[in-house]
Amino acid sequence: MLQFLKKNSISIPIFLFGLLLFFACKKDKNVTTVDIGYEYFPIKTGNYIIYQVDSLYYNDFTSTIDTFQFQIKEKVAAIFEDLSQRPTQRIERYYRKNNNENWMFIRVWYTNRTATTAEKVEENLRYVKLVFPIKKNNTWNGNLFNNLKEQNYTLTKVNEAWQVDDLKFDSIVYIQQIADSNLIEKKIGYEIYAKNIGMIFKKQLNLTDKDTLINYTIPFEERANSGFDLTYKVISFGVE
Repeated sequence: MLQFLKKNSISIPIFLFGLLLFFACKKDKNVTTVDIGYEYFPIKTGNYIIYQVDSLYYNDFTSTIDTFQFQIKEKVAAIFEDLSQRPTQRIERYYRKNNNENWMFIRVWYTNRTATTAEKVEENLRYVKLVFPIKKNNTWNGNLFNNLKEQNYTLTKVNEAWQVDDLKFDSIVYIQQIADSNLIEKKIGYEIYAKNIGMIFKKQLNLTDKDTLINYTIPFEERANSGFDLTYKVISFGVE
């Protein structure tokens, strides 16, 4: 027995080491990588997106619908530290009526992408656009950092293919911001973000039927007479 142990004193440790290595490799293969989802809210300087914007405004005074069509360009112009020493993106916004006009600078918005949130300051109001890690059915208060009433956002679609006109996207997330309707009003709000691009679609609809006597036999969209219908649709994107 002693001779056997001496003879195999080297081979036994080697065998045990190989066994441990086998199980370690097998364990590593079962480890799944968590997709945090930061790519849905890119913050690289020079990134830009151009939107076709369609706006319908229901004029209460004239009982008419005013239609506006124009383009908006959003560009990450610079990165700096805010008062909380967080990396902050300066988003420059430009306006033009159509492709034949030059861009006109209109205002600055800001974004912050933290470890757990994607935040955007629009007209001095900070919204929580996304929460990380990205997970279907996640719900959060989009108005957490502003003085508006609580508004629950819900992530209803994750990592799905999407198409906006001729532009195809392999992976998007769909955030339902509001879906509230009844016989006299309809409120709809949602945003769609594509991986490595950012927001590619936005819908904000807030319509009301203000008539004293309401004819409920007429579809709501035909009898609505107050509010607005706003759509942002990506038409181009890239890096400058």
